[in-house]
Amino acid sequence: MKKVLFSALLLVATFANALNIGDSTPTFAINDQFEKAHTIAADTKTILVAADKDTSEILRDYFLTQEKGFLEANKAYYVADISGMPSLIAKFFALPKMKKYPFSILLVDENQTKEFTKKEGNITVYSVTNGKISDVKYIKNAEELAGLFK
Repeated sequence: MKKVLFSALLLVATFANALNIGDSTPTFAINDQFEKAHTIAADTKTILVAADKDTSEILRDYFLTQEKGFLEANKAYYVADISGMPSLIAKFFALPKMKKYPFSILLVDENQTKEFTKKEGNITVYSVTNGKISDVKYIKNAEELAGLFK
């Protein structure tokens, strides 16, 4: 019984601070791979969150095929949760590779990661209307990703 209660409390705590429909977009600064601070703009339409390597690769591969400035033109942000990555791997391997990309990837830290809902093996898609979350859904592949921007 204690294990069930603990699991339930942990689940509630995990989602307690995550963005939900009706919430305002985050106002805190999030650094990108170039250590430049970004604040999610009020006119944002889409926030895409990758919580693991596979979903990050889907986003990366898709955005590499788009014209420079694609995210900005579509009022979208790509957020990657690398908080679980060992710091040495992030510093010496992941970040140098990310710095070669022609788009910004917002990298959430251990505290900021709680703000975003994540589902294993899925990209979280936040739709934003007038600075508020209007929808939260999950996609799994490049075809679904491309469908968001049609």
